[in-house]
Amino acid sequence: MVRVVFFDLGLTLIDDHQRPFPHVADALQTIAQFTSGGKPVKSALVSDFDMPVPPPTAAKIKAILTRYLAILDPTGLRPFFEPVAKRVTLSAHAGAMKPAAAVFTTALKRLGASTVPFGECLFITENPAHIAAARTTLGMHALQFRSAAGAGDFDDWQEAPPMIAHLIDGAHGANAEIAVRRHLEAVHGFEAGAFQRSGAARGGTASPSTTTVAGTVWARLDDAADPALRGLHAPFPSEATVERGPRGEIREVRVTAPPATAVAEASAFARSLATHGQLEGPPGPIGRTATHDIETDAQGRRRLVRKRVRAL
Repeated sequence: MVRVVFFDLGLTLIDDHQRPFPHVADALQTIAQFTSGGKPVKSALVSDFDMPVPPPTAAKIKAILTRYLAILDPTGLRPFFEPVAKRVTLSAHAGAMKPAAAVFTTALKRLGASTVPFGECLFITENPAHIAAARTTLGMHALQFRSAAGAGDFDDWQEAPPMIAHLIDGAHGANAEIAVRRHLEAVHGFEAGAFQRSGAARGGTASPSTTTVAGTVWARLDDAADPALRGLHAPFPSEATVERGPRGEIREVRVTAPPATAVAEASAFARSLATHGQLEGPPGPIGRTATHDIETDAQGRRRLVRKRVRAL
């Protein structure tokens, strides 16, 4: 079980130009929803960043933290680690460098989680030496982000939440469902409904488990006859099959596409709505006779959304 997740910053969450790696913010947002033992999973940044010139006064440590935050702030990731007085621990705070136990002990104390043992902590970093020490010396869980060519547990932050969820409560716990839902929406545009475990999937020495998910997929309509409807998507009932490996990693996702006949019918319906003044979109409000609206989602897709039944 994992109750605390520690993140390295440089070359783990951000690259050498101090820009977040792709999907980092989405991953942190998903992890923020996780619970362990009925309580929110705690998370914090733990970084080696300057050491104060002796003696290590509070003023010197504060100045070091200020310089660190000047790097963190432009990344847009600071809101995930507020309040920083609790959720950011630097080597200066501990008087030691990672992977010394004192660094993580100090981080747990600042986080208000002093009673949490190392065995219930997860450390994520790109540094293989720190991964090895966390696992073998400290007895922590660890995941290595592969930010360059070489070994690693994952190389895309979309992959991390399902693996973290698995460490907390297994492949079919509440956290795994949260992670899979977010993955299906962000990567496949699939809005998940009910989950159903299907048992072991295709062969291999460690067969992944399979989960079938009923839901909705947004498919692009045919806009050839009406350029005004270009890029418009409509909802269709669908099913997703998710195969996960022994560590909770998502190996494959198969989403059932809507039948071509259903897409054609929806396209004709959208054109009819536009022709009869029942379809409106931004920036104006819905007209008195409009029953449907066009909205833009987080992925930039234009969606056909039913708003109300037309009164006769």
